[in-house]
Amino acid sequence: MSRSIAVGVILNPMAGRDIRRVVSAASLASAADKVLTVRRILAGVQALPGTRVLMVDDDAGYGQLVARAFPEGFVTLLKDEDPDQWLSAQRTTAWARLLTAAGARVLVVVGGDGTQRNAAQAGVPVPLVPVAGGTNNVACWTGDQTVAGLAAARVAEGRLDPAEVGWRAKLLHVRTPSGVEEVALIDVALVRQPFTGALAVWHAGDVETLVLAVADPTRPGLSNIGGLVAPVGPEDEHGVWLDLDGPGQGRLRRDAVLAPGLLDTFWVRSHGTLPLDGERVLARRDGQGASVALDGERTVVLRPGEEARVRIRRDGPWIVDPARVMAVLRTERGVADAR
Repeated sequence: MSRSIAVGVILNPMAGRDIRRVVSAASLASAADKVLTVRRILAGVQALPGTRVLMVDDDAGYGQLVARAFPEGFVTLLKDEDPDQWLSAQRTTAWARLLTAAGARVLVVVGGDGTQRNAAQAGVPVPLVPVAGGTNNVACWTGDQTVAGLAAARVAEGRLDPAEVGWRAKLLHVRTPSGVEEVALIDVALVRQPFTGALAVWHAGDVETLVLAVADPTRPGLSNIGGLVAPVGPEDEHGVWLDLDGPGQGRLRRDAVLAPGLLDTFWVRSHGTLPLDGERVLARRDGQGASVALDGERTVVLRPGEEARVRIRRDGPWIVDPARVMAVLRTERGVADAR
């Protein structure tokens, strides 16, 4: 059988291994759990005749373990062009470009919001199916993984318009004092500590300002705070900003879920809507140094007196919603009819 429909699959080996797994009640994602997640995705892809899967032959061996569970020729493992970046967040970005260049028509990305951000940074011209695999999964599909694989295959087939079964993601563009631009998919936070440390943010008192592209009160993370004040969905044509205060000093009190089993109290000083192409300045009110967290992870350090600027645009990748794909298939032909 000719396998001409290529689906790329990215599994971040480091997903789900940040410090939030220690300070919260989040489950631990073992190597076996990750392999099983990808096997479920590939089972969905395999249901459509003529499909094949592209993965990177990573140093952790996940690609090899997955490939052995399927018929020869179904999974093609590509050589990692820069194995020295194995522990770098840029690994996901490089893999997205590698798989797309090799012919992937859609990318299934397994990981949390940070991993999805790295995939979005690649700027590839194919849709993404973000599958939850991290601690914070606001940007991700949290439903059945086999359904996600089947949806990815049907989009890769080319019969479905990404605009019909998904949306183009908003991006938060962060301009740093050095002139370098970073992006986030869900949230940007001004954190009071002027260092990156363990990267993750899990204390309410650490955050002074939030800018959110998505504010969902049903998902854990910094987005949860905004969702309890002014909910914003991924397809809404705006974002939201919040200025926060110390304990007992804000106008609004909100008990937000920062990670599974971990809540903290936030005091909201003020908040407002950020329209598309709108900008918000991030700087400490007392002029001290700070850091900027992108999708929950501190990434940029600001010296005293420095500021960063955040602009929201709808210029991210196309995001596939497996539920919408299934809804379209319900009114058209099923998998069996495609044989």
